[in-house]
Amino acid sequence: MCAASLQRLQRVATLAQELQHSIKSCSTCAVNRGSLFRSPPRSSPGRWVTSPAPSFPSRVRTMSVQSTNDSEFVMESIELPAGAPPVGDVSKEAGMEELLRAARGGGGGVRVSRRCNGCGAWLHSNNPDEHGYVPEEAREKFSLTGRKKDSAAPKGVPVDSVPDGVEVLRDSSVKYKDKTRLLLCQRCYRLQHYHRLDEHVKGGFYRMEGGRDWEHEAEIVEKIVRRIRKGSIVLMIVDILDFESSLVPELFDGCRNRQFPVIVIVNKVDCLLDTMANKEKGLERLKVWVRRMSRQIRNVHANDVILVSSQSGFGFKQLEDRLRHHLEPEDPRWIYVVGRVNSGKSTFVNRFLWYIGYRHQGVVHYKRAVGGVTRSPVPGTTLHFVSFGLPKGFRLVDTPGIPSKSQVTAKLQEAIDLYAVVPRRRINAISYALHTGRSFVAGGLVRIDQVQGNISFISSFFSLGITLHVCQTCKVEDLMSKKAGTFFYPPHSSESCEKLGPLVRHRVEVFGSSDRAWDDIVIAGMGWVSISGYGTKVLDIWVPKGVKVFRRPALMPQQMRNRGITRFHVNHRARSPKVFRKKKAIIKARQDKELRDKLREDQATREAQQAESLDIPHDAAFVDMQELELPAGYSVAETSDQVDSN
Repeated sequence: MCAASLQRLQRVATLAQELQHSIKSCSTCAVNRGSLFRSPPRSSPGRWVTSPAPSFPSRVRTMSVQSTNDSEFVMESIELPAGAPPVGDVSKEAGMEELLRAARGGGGGVRVSRRCNGCGAWLHSNNPDEHGYVPEEAREKFSLTGRKKDSAAPKGVPVDSVPDGVEVLRDSSVKYKDKTRLLLCQRCYRLQHYHRLDEHVKGGFYRMEGGRDWEHEAEIVEKIVRRIRKGSIVLMIVDILDFESSLVPELFDGCRNRQFPVIVIVNKVDCLLDTMANKEKGLERLKVWVRRMSRQIRNVHANDVILVSSQSGFGFKQLEDRLRHHLEPEDPRWIYVVGRVNSGKSTFVNRFLWYIGYRHQGVVHYKRAVGGVTRSPVPGTTLHFVSFGLPKGFRLVDTPGIPSKSQVTAKLQEAIDLYAVVPRRRINAISYALHTGRSFVAGGLVRIDQVQGNISFISSFFSLGITLHVCQTCKVEDLMSKKAGTFFYPPHSSESCEKLGPLVRHRVEVFGSSDRAWDDIVIAGMGWVSISGYGTKVLDIWVPKGVKVFRRPALMPQQMRNRGITRFHVNHRARSPKVFRKKKAIIKARQDKELRDKLREDQATREAQQAESLDIPHDAAFVDMQELELPAGYSVAETSDQVDSN
């Protein structure tokens, strides 16, 4: 064999070894994902052998037969709660895990579901206006543990046999597998499946001592920090799309004062990364910007600031590596997820449980936001602490969000408005040219007037459900007063616009370059705009009263240069047939509600008139029926003599 052939064979052998090593490493990574919170693989359970007895004591000695060698058998003894009959192969029976947990001191018998799995509220069937309400007929469909299994039956007519020559196809898809559903309260069920909020439920965790509602967010911060278990670790969720409002320095200081390790998790980065051509460079730039902006949180370590996406699962491997720095398998601790409302805490909890292989959450649709912990743009969706027991003694706890009165979402009451304002998918920014004397309008909530300066290029980073418009400043006030709620939305109704009240002006001075933006103008709880174009500009920002406006360094400075300028058209955003159908449905539902209320009032008035008692003296011997005036709807009954004569 020549030397060249020998070198080629050696090269092929080396490549084969590298390929085998990479395959092993990939399989190891897939298996070890979330291994910090996974239980070690259990050996196959043996056969439980017992003898029948009329009563069962609290300690029952059982024998597990395991063939370790050909001539060895292992005798094991476990403790079971009183009254639990271990008949047959009980290791496969439903509820065995609860029974063993109860024997170790975790409570007696089967753990009955008393809290909503979506929001943590106490379940009841008494008052529909209170949170945690479940109709009695719906609750009867679930077991005591709050679970039920659904299976989709295939369409068609079942037959006993198939004729010869007919090909039989086997459908192995997951749509015919049993699906576990968890018990939810009526409010969570409507939010998950219909995105509907009938009324804002007050109280819950936000009710202070004496039954009063909260006044300052510091009260909620203190209440949450006080309830965190000693020796726990805190995951503080921050929304990158609303960084200034979702960052709560008081919460960070309160946790650090009690010596809790705090990891700052910046969520929803997928909304920005999906719009970038080079995601690796864009991610590095986002990390630099986030760590620079997080300096306002004192004493936070750079490695404790992690960028993740709860929607796609991006960044959870880095989070797991950082958790290994704070956690030890021999020392299980509780993990609390805290943060501002609408920062993505519940979505993060669902994705984290999926990442570590948690199998007791039922069916969860991550794109449809159905199943698991309820996630919605409604502030205060999570009403109480929702905890999940993890293997090895760890526990994950989802906490209610810190409310804020300075966000746009705090001013909206309708569910359709909240779902339109809060972004749920990638931000598709759009840039318009703005001259002095012209205005930019975002829905019926934000208005930006250019008062002074050269031409500006304004790049808007708002949700896709918000309408955008550009017009002359001299006409914008009259235009918004006439068309807010109908042509400019959200809000999607004129009544909701009237509840917001007049907009308040904030004057801001920004500077821009011809090829990039230096400053962002942030509307708390809604989004931001980047201002580019050479020179200094003076802008008037009009927002609802109480909503904060920030100026910060640009997060996406190259947006205008990368995407270019778009010529304005009225149908660019949120004006689609689907939105128009929703608005018509809202108007019809409101009209039907008004009609129902009117009919109910008329019926109540009619019944009250019919129920008026007749004023007849007690000493009257008889009543003259000819002069008696009966209420409407009443008549004189015929006597038995009149009936016989007829």
